[in-house]
Amino acid sequence: MKKSNAFKYIFIIVILILAGVTFLIYDKDKKNTENKSVLQETEETGSVVRELRLAVSGLDTVNPIISRNKYIQEISKIIFDPLITINEDYSKSYALASEISKTDDLTYIAKLRENVKWSDGTELKADDIRFTIELLKNYDSVYSHNVQSINSVEVIDDHTIKFNLGQAVQFFEYNLTFPIMSSEYYKDTDFFNSDKTNLPLGTGKFKIASYDEKVIGLEKNEEYWNTEENSVVEKININIYQTTGEVYNDFKNGNIDCINTSQASVNQYIGTIGFASIEFDSREYDYVAFNTQNEYLASSNVRKALSYYIDKNNIIASSYGGTYRVSDFPLDYGNYGYSNDVIDNGYNSEAASNLLAADGWSYRNNSWQKTIGRRYVRLSFTLTINEADERNYVIAENLRQQWANSGIVVTIRKVSADNYYNMINSRSGYDAILMNMSTSYSPNLNTYLSSGNMSNYNNDEINQLLSEASILEDKNQIKGKIRRIEEIYNDEKPFMSIARKKNLLVYNTNLTGNLKPTAYNVYNHIDKWYRKNY
Repeated sequence: MKKSNAFKYIFIIVILILAGVTFLIYDKDKKNTENKSVLQETEETGSVVRELRLAVSGLDTVNPIISRNKYIQEISKIIFDPLITINEDYSKSYALASEISKTDDLTYIAKLRENVKWSDGTELKADDIRFTIELLKNYDSVYSHNVQSINSVEVIDDHTIKFNLGQAVQFFEYNLTFPIMSSEYYKDTDFFNSDKTNLPLGTGKFKIASYDEKVIGLEKNEEYWNTEENSVVEKININIYQTTGEVYNDFKNGNIDCINTSQASVNQYIGTIGFASIEFDSREYDYVAFNTQNEYLASSNVRKALSYYIDKNNIIASSYGGTYRVSDFPLDYGNYGYSNDVIDNGYNSEAASNLLAADGWSYRNNSWQKTIGRRYVRLSFTLTINEADERNYVIAENLRQQWANSGIVVTIRKVSADNYYNMINSRSGYDAILMNMSTSYSPNLNTYLSSGNMSNYNNDEINQLLSEASILEDKNQIKGKIRRIEEIYNDEKPFMSIARKKNLLVYNTNLTGNLKPTAYNVYNHIDKWYRKNY
């Protein structure tokens, strides 16, 4: 009887082991199976085209460190890997780095992945990171601001590097999103004037295989370090054009698979037949900073009332030409830290009137008035704008008119670009100021709410929350801190969000796959895109 039970237990153990092995095999092959299922229907009919066609106009160079071309910066993300990459919800994840440790406010140590090779088969080393940072610090690159806080770089070993900062930087790791260059490839070569300039090595999903005056040819990088990523696409041809108009024409003729644009009127150039589009938020953001040192704007009730009196949909429709949408907060471009159920920015004249009345203002003769000491005053202030941007006056005039209709006197003050930026630098000389910003990829809100912000606003609890959020790693914990900041912002309104610019990925209807463009990466998941050849 005991012998029989022993055989029974052995049999059960063997079955469990076999089941575990089967699961591991399944898990390993899961991504391959998913990719095959996406393509199954089209592959059966032989209609899959694994070659994509993109476009670039006004090309200077394909080298992303040197290039000023926005299309090259977008395309470079599929050729060159950074240490840190940005996910769809704008959280960070490791790319070439496998780990980054903060030893103190001014010191970070990065460990590199040990299985990474350049597209020529040579090994990625820490000296490549040092080499790239030195390039960025000594050349006016679009990525130079990413490394401006780094005083020095120490190579500890082939896969470990130390960053020494000159000052503490909140969410510092978000700065490590610049493309890495090969130090060995450019050894004994002038990086900026070399035959290698337009054939740089990368560690990304695709490599530059050819380059001439008409086409940049990319091929799948067989040395790509992330073996779990199975690319559907095998080749990408980037057609070179002189002007954007030429790009639109060739797209309309079916020779380009997709284009990225912020022009709402793109239909005028390419028509309406044979293409679709995906709308996504950019980081371009407009807001009004209320100077809380102003006699009237020092009151949170007044600031909230000013916000409630504005119909933002009216501004978007009449002043932005359809290229923007209503914005509620600096993180509302898709950042994981934003809670869209907290902030109330809707038009509400009754709530606004109640707030002003509670603050001692009374509505008489079509204006809000108040006795301060022995003075009888009307609620009024000046809105400063940069006259170099003609659009700003249209926006400001709409704001002025809406506030005037509610009994608040606002004067628009146009200043030169130099004076405008002097005011920004000194945080003085204005009652309220219209700001045009490019928001950070990180959930950092210091620009708007910490010490030295444009509103001259100070809140001890917000300062504490900002500090606590900056040292957290867990997304949910960070979001919890930001949610409380949003609640305080909603109650205090030191500034008023207005609008966020929209971008479009316009694509031919025969292009399919996982199309999910973001402000950080227009070609997000491009390795899973493909064409159906009807």
